[in-house]
Amino acid sequence: MTGELVRIEGTTLDGPLVGKHVSPAKFRACLPDGVCLADFVLAMDVAGTPQLGWWGEWRQQALGDMYLRPDLATEAPVPDAPGLVGYLGTFTDVHGNPLPVCPRSVLQRAHARLAAMGYEAKTAFEIEFFIVEESLDEARRRAFKNLTPLGGAGHKMPYLTQRSPEFLPILRSAVERLEAMGIPWEAFNDEAAPGQFELNLAPADPVTTADRTVRAKRILRDAAFEHGHAVTFMARPFPVYGSGLHLHVSLWRDGEPAFATGDTMRHWVGGSLVTAAGATSICTPTINAFRRQVDFAAVPTTPTWGEENKGAAFRTITRSGSLARVEHRMASADANPYLVLAAVLSGGIAGLEERIEPPPAVAHLPWGLPAGYERLPASITAAADALEGDE
Repeated sequence: MTGELVRIEGTTLDGPLVGKHVSPAKFRACLPDGVCLADFVLAMDVAGTPQLGWWGEWRQQALGDMYLRPDLATEAPVPDAPGLVGYLGTFTDVHGNPLPVCPRSVLQRAHARLAAMGYEAKTAFEIEFFIVEESLDEARRRAFKNLTPLGGAGHKMPYLTQRSPEFLPILRSAVERLEAMGIPWEAFNDEAAPGQFELNLAPADPVTTADRTVRAKRILRDAAFEHGHAVTFMARPFPVYGSGLHLHVSLWRDGEPAFATGDTMRHWVGGSLVTAAGATSICTPTINAFRRQVDFAAVPTTPTWGEENKGAAFRTITRSGSLARVEHRMASADANPYLVLAAVLSGGIAGLEERIEPPPAVAHLPWGLPAGYERLPASITAAADALEGDE
């Protein structure tokens, strides 16, 4: 470790990064356990209200400490903060045991299950977000209401490159920061709604993918702040298209694409479908996120799958063996990347273990379907009930 200041952080269940800044001497002294945080930070909602009624077995009888253990492999310099080095970590109890509600640990366990089956997963998120004209200070003064999407609120088509003078300075600054942290990226583009954009990161193993995604979100906020704007990952901050967190997954075995031949992709999709209702609670975690679930708005509303079908919850892509993958399209932009990946892997693993056969693929757009067709849970309570009933 080199640097004059060290930041150790991890995500809460809702996704915000929490942690501490420590001196290099303190960092070295606290290894391997990490730094202490009050355990109630994992039992607070996004508004900062402690939920004292939620008291799992992992919690002490009184409010106490937990450790945030840094993963030394995640060391990276923090752009625009000379001398600051950052680490991501996992939450443990005071005896060093991983907490069952630590999002990163949940993903690590799911990833280990897949690896034990002989598979290697390559994953990548598409991060959608909005940039607003107002600065963060101005947005706060307005209580984050009546904000203006970058470029104005008028209707527009996606992929407009003629708008690049408006967004290129911000997103170029963002990818330069990504490169400084060693995070490979592939592309960014203007999206369907006013002020909406998408950033694509390069594929990696699931834990690395989630690590890079939470860091990329912070980088996007920092870049916008530098240029006098603010970024939001709310699922639907404006009455237009919402923002998603689409996840691409491919499986490999002995260096060969496992989705290219045999039953592997079919069973993966089968497991994803039978767990989709419960996974909605994780992939669509807020009331605002359910406002994104509207037919004909590029968001899946039914538990369906189809080849090259962007209206389905699960889009298969098999045009090339080496590119064979499944795009999981359910997650909203405000979801926790670690938990989304854990839910996706767990559903796929269930399909592989139980050899679950999916129903026929949907060739048409699965929106505006008549009564009788199964739909994904449409409220936060219905999704929670589905998750509780998922075996």
